[in-house]
Amino acid sequence: MDFNKVVAERRSVRKFTDHYVTDEQLSEAMEAVRMTPSWANTQCWEFIALRDKEVIKRLVEESYPKNPATSCSLDASLILVACYNTKKSGFYKEFSFNNIGTWGMFDLGMACQTLSLKLHEMGLGSVVVGAYDNGKAKEILGIGGDYEIAAIMPVGEPAGETPAPKRREVADFLHTDKFTK
Repeated sequence: MDFNKVVAERRSVRKFTDHYVTDEQLSEAMEAVRMTPSWANTQCWEFIALRDKEVIKRLVEESYPKNPATSCSLDASLILVACYNTKKSGFYKEFSFNNIGTWGMFDLGMACQTLSLKLHEMGLGSVVVGAYDNGKAKEILGIGGDYEIAAIMPVGEPAGETPAPKRREVADFLHTDKFTK
């Protein structure tokens, strides 16, 4: 598939068929994630693959019950929880190179974008869930230490087409030499 087509046609999918995402499909998608660039090749990401319906139900009901992705999360055969090490990316000998927090969120964002595009290329869909109670989700999944959850991604075969949202024109967001707004 043509890259520009993959980018243009990928959608946030919130309705799935009953297709079971296989371990082989998961492995193929994770191989693409493995190739994602990161700060100094730190590869700060960790993913949790959830298949246990009871764990999924508890995660959804306790950490994001009013999110529009609640229904598709309960219907998905796979949920990927994207985590990152807050002390790894953006640091050199424990010194942070920027004042915007750790670079790990950026690196993980690139990994999630790679994942989303690869899943679409494979005929699967996903949605990045960002509205959840981080503390409850970490407790349910046993995440501690220097790790944080950045996104929860239900994955499955799309049930129907999702229309394209309106996009800004390049001239509306590209600035030359200085910010002009």
